[in-house]
Amino acid sequence: MRKYIVIFCTLVLLCLPAVLFGQVTVDELHGDELYSYRGWHSGNQLRTTFYNDGFVGHRNSIHPDDIGEWPINSGHNYINLITYFLLAEVKDTDGIIRHISSESNGIHTGGNGDSSGDTREDGSWQTNAPLPGFANPETQRVAMSHQTNSWPETWPDKFEDTIDPGWPASWNGYFGKNILNADQESYYLFDDYQNDEFSFFPDTSDLERRGLGLRGTVRGFQWSNVLVEDVLFQLVDIKNIGTYNHSKMVFGIVSGPVFGRSVQGNGDGSDDCAQFDLQRKLGWHFDGDDIGDTGWTPVGCQGFAYFESPGNPYDGIDDDDDALNGPGKVISEETFAARVISAGDPIVLIDYNTFERTVTTMPTGGVDIIYLENSYHYDAGAVFEEIEGNLIDDNLNGIIDESNGYSYGTEPNLVTNYLFVGRKYIDYITDDGKDNILIDERRDDGIDNNGDWNAASDDVGLDGVANSGDFGEGDGRPTSGWQPPGTVPGMTGRPNKFGLLDTYLPGEPHIDKTDINESDMIGLTAFNIYIWNNPTFTDDEGMWDGFTPGLLNDYGQLSDTDLMLGSGYFPLSNGSIERFSLGIMFGINTDDLFTNNDYAKKTYEENYNFAKAPIIPTLDLIPGDNQVTLIWDNAAEFSDDPISGLDFEGYRIYRSTDPGWNDMLPITDGQGTTAYRKPLAQFDLDNGQIGYHPIHVRGVEFYLGDDTGIVHSFVDSTARNGQTYYYAVTAYDHGDAALGIAPSECSKYIAIALDGSVEKGRNVGIAKPEAPVLGFKEANISELALVEGGTANGAVGYEIVNPTQIKDNVTYHVVFEDTIMTNAASRLVVCTKNFSLLNALTGEVLIDKSTDLARGAEHPLTDGFVIKLINADTLKVHADSTYWTNASDDSLMYPITFEPYRYSRTNGIGQAHDYLLEFGEVGIDTSLELLVSATRKLPPTPVNFTVKNLLTNDKVGFAFYERDVIPGEEGKFTGFTDRTRTDEIIFLEPNEQDSLIITWQLSLSAPTDGLDSLYRNGMPGDKLQIKTLKPFLSHDAFEFTTSARTVDPNLAKGEIDKIKVVPNPYVVSNSWEPLNPYTTGRGPRELHFIHLPQQCTIRIFNIRGQLVQEIDFNSPDVSDGTYVWDMLTKDLLDISYGVYIYHVDAGDLGEKIGKFAVIK
Repeated sequence: MRKYIVIFCTLVLLCLPAVLFGQVTVDELHGDELYSYRGWHSGNQLRTTFYNDGFVGHRNSIHPDDIGEWPINSGHNYINLITYFLLAEVKDTDGIIRHISSESNGIHTGGNGDSSGDTREDGSWQTNAPLPGFANPETQRVAMSHQTNSWPETWPDKFEDTIDPGWPASWNGYFGKNILNADQESYYLFDDYQNDEFSFFPDTSDLERRGLGLRGTVRGFQWSNVLVEDVLFQLVDIKNIGTYNHSKMVFGIVSGPVFGRSVQGNGDGSDDCAQFDLQRKLGWHFDGDDIGDTGWTPVGCQGFAYFESPGNPYDGIDDDDDALNGPGKVISEETFAARVISAGDPIVLIDYNTFERTVTTMPTGGVDIIYLENSYHYDAGAVFEEIEGNLIDDNLNGIIDESNGYSYGTEPNLVTNYLFVGRKYIDYITDDGKDNILIDERRDDGIDNNGDWNAASDDVGLDGVANSGDFGEGDGRPTSGWQPPGTVPGMTGRPNKFGLLDTYLPGEPHIDKTDINESDMIGLTAFNIYIWNNPTFTDDEGMWDGFTPGLLNDYGQLSDTDLMLGSGYFPLSNGSIERFSLGIMFGINTDDLFTNNDYAKKTYEENYNFAKAPIIPTLDLIPGDNQVTLIWDNAAEFSDDPISGLDFEGYRIYRSTDPGWNDMLPITDGQGTTAYRKPLAQFDLDNGQIGYHPIHVRGVEFYLGDDTGIVHSFVDSTARNGQTYYYAVTAYDHGDAALGIAPSECSKYIAIALDGSVEKGRNVGIAKPEAPVLGFKEANISELALVEGGTANGAVGYEIVNPTQIKDNVTYHVVFEDTIMTNAASRLVVCTKNFSLLNALTGEVLIDKSTDLARGAEHPLTDGFVIKLINADTLKVHADSTYWTNASDDSLMYPITFEPYRYSRTNGIGQAHDYLLEFGEVGIDTSLELLVSATRKLPPTPVNFTVKNLLTNDKVGFAFYERDVIPGEEGKFTGFTDRTRTDEIIFLEPNEQDSLIITWQLSLSAPTDGLDSLYRNGMPGDKLQIKTLKPFLSHDAFEFTTSARTVDPNLAKGEIDKIKVVPNPYVVSNSWEPLNPYTTGRGPRELHFIHLPQQCTIRIFNIRGQLVQEIDFNSPDVSDGTYVWDMLTKDLLDISYGVYIYHVDAGDLGEKIGKFAVIK
């Protein structure tokens, strides 16, 4: 009985997390290492693994081969580890000042100290750990936008949505629910709940929570857009969820690369270098000689950019260095040099609660400064000197920590770098710099500090939405999300220092809330090269010191070094959030890196809003014999760009034997960097959008196409058997030149791991064409036959697109409906209304009443084939097949006019027939009486002609309107004897009820060649043949039958000699062999046995007659008659060089004996 209880309890425990996560909110969760999952970013040229605790790179003890790679599929490794650090200065329960570091777990789970965070004695984590509920526990992968199976059933942070609580089956996107703006977006949360190393309790409401009481929300973005194809964006929101108010924090990044390493080499870590640029807020690695471990070059650069960091509007310093063009003094070493302040000297006192400054003089008894509930006394006459990094104005000049910096070496080689030297500041005593709004700018002052608000595009009002008519819209002034009391009804609260209230609305673009550049961001404040294991991640004090603001250490180059980049100090009070927007990027050199950084920064400043590329197509590949067929859908053609609308333009087809597309012709920019690849083929709308687009991207203009027209299939007949090909079909739009928007092209990502596993987009495929098996007969369709009773002289054709889907012995019908329309001459004409395709055996309607009847129109792929139509637009005379036959001479005969009858309110409708008029003496036939209208009646008249239906061979009734009247010539069909008029013949034919109706009208036409006198009328023996162009009508139907792929044994017997081995001889290697994934050795080898029977046995012998290998071949696909042999013996050893005999036993089909050679 106990056995069943245990099983039941186990099942309950396994199911419990899924149940609980669907019910709890994010504030009820905490980090747990049990939910540590791996993810892959591979949406552009950068491919890397990452984990949901703030770690980018590989965990060596779990997945040693997951090293970040650039360019993707190149085998060039870079990202070993990138770890995020959250550090703060706190006082523990014993009153000891501690510097606590909360970091991701690192490269060695379980922690060996050098590149991993703290662990307990039992190996459990004391680091940041992922929150459960934000990924699918079944797949155990970090949630990513393009992988729906990685999403949780519900999102714990979305239960406050009362309309759709938890957002089930939806993507929890940065841009909104189910908005997939990025090619790849990842999402996870972590906290430092498990970091119980020190006696510090950040949350008095939950004493189980340890660390610093912080929770991180992380998103990663990748776009394949050429501007940012080398960038992985990371958004890290750090929230203080404890009750402790942090006053001194640092956010740090540690990067430990494997620069210059490749999958075939052993590493190149002895000449690592790094550098920084504070103006760009950028630090980067590079290789000393720019040569990788196996001689490959260039190695390039790997950079880290701080696009967004906390702002410091309180220190009186231009932290982000954007105020140089305004008033104010510049910080120099003289600014913070030690000085004596005597009684009566001017000083600046700061209220550290509000950071208001008061200019006064030093009292005789000195002053007391209150900071964080501590009192500091300053005596008159003492020496005052700024102390870096203590967040206090020690020298009483009104600016804080202006001396932040770091010294290296000893005298006389002492070098000191200062963070703020050269920056503008406010002199509070003279007021110099107070009018420079870019010093200590902030996002709650109601001012467009940097002057980038544009009335033409940004004047949309307080809600940020155009044409809503709300407050501020169209008033010609910037409208901030912070407004004076009374501006918006219902606004309450205490105004800020500028007398403004938070409206909880965004305001207009480019001011305050919506303009990140109006924050005096601290950016990159520490850059520190260090030997890779000193300090270790477990050394909290060492890591704190390594991120000291002002520590700008670029010494220690050309060694196996790691890199620390810090941003601090900043406060983080309880409940508040600080965002760090980061870019991990690559470039082939520093110029390329700087260019990529500029585009990445612009992307960030525009809130990652690219012109949207069309929807990614879905691609299918059908390999054949020396060809590959590509088939894709039309979803991209309905893509709706939020800016340009329906701007789809065309498709590009790419083919490569390399998954990095590297053997395709590169299209480079002016700096020699590859911007695009030349496609194998391109198809675009026939809409006049041709040639190069006028808006360039990195100096390269996008080629729009040649108005070829759109297709959804393509046969690559240049493919060769045995070679593996990577194909992609991308969709692109035509941009908008008027708005300065270049065309956008969707991604084509594929990532192949060393173990052969593949991740790819739905528009990417892998195919290897092969020769078919012996006796192979391709799928076929019988001749399309017009069913008896049909009259159409148009054509119905077909194209077999996917022969694997062709069904065997299935008959299909193509049927039509017709309608009547009025032509330009106001006559009623018959035309095709629609067509349908039916399975005649089942009655299934495969195409239902399609009205797409134009010649060349593309019809849906159905059961492996597509229908093609060539059709007349209306039922009308076929001029090329209508002519006179003269019996007696070569005289010229009058042209004719043949069209549906029309007189007054009487209209005829032409019939789909052909006719023959034969001329004789008057009386050969007699016309019928016809009442044309109430005032016109045509009498029966003996005539000199008779009319026959050429399709039925029946006589055709007619009425005769004799307008060209010549005395003595009555009853003759004539024209222009009086130079103006012609007789008319009105055809009368039976309808379905066998009643005569008016159909066609025949008359003669005046010549246009000026030879009127040479023309004559019909005489006995003359004939006039009239044929019509007949569109598909309701009585028409076509029938055809399909035959599936098959194998003909008799044919196979006669082809047995086709069997052979390629290449023969085998010399060292061949082109279709895959990349060697190993650092040594020759890698995988391949010999192909081709044109094999569907079932056979292959035996391979050496020259001495010893059996080397025996292979049973049984192809499930009759189009693939190839066996790829890995050149291993039956004992799994590499075969040696020499000559070998092979014997193929195909049973009743026969046998083939041959030989091949392997040459060293």
